[in-house]
Amino acid sequence: MPPEKVAFVGVGNRDKGDDAIGPLIIDRLKGKAPNAIDAGPTPEDFTGEIRRTMPKAIVFVDALFMKDLPPGAPAIAEIEEIGHYHETTHAYTMDVVMEYLKDETRADVFMIGIQPARIAFGEGLSPAMGDAQEKIVRCILAAIKKC
Repeated sequence: MPPEKVAFVGVGNRDKGDDAIGPLIIDRLKGKAPNAIDAGPTPEDFTGEIRRTMPKAIVFVDALFMKDLPPGAPAIAEIEEIGHYHETTHAYTMDVVMEYLKDETRADVFMIGIQPARIAFGEGLSPAMGDAQEKIVRCILAAIKKC
């Protein structure tokens, strides 16, 4: 799939420690991925911008509380799985936003979730999340380059 058909959407609050992982990854993709969108803590406010990219795939990147994974561990989460992770830092649960965009765009919608170590105001990224950020950015850029 051509990179311009993929929307990368970072979600999270930059002031809340590991919750900043989505926007920070988007910072690193800007200029390298055609549709890199920082949705901050309110992804529902960016659905129009995401729809305008006319994506075939929408990849959310966010801190995601997942059982039995160590801090910094990434996992691909489908819409149906997001609802099982009850703890959220967003006004709407991500499965609602993701389902809406899937219905509106007919795109493949999923999330790269990264297990946070800590989410607290005034904290920076934990070391595990810093390592995860580097690995995820490298993987995404390598995939874009192959296209």
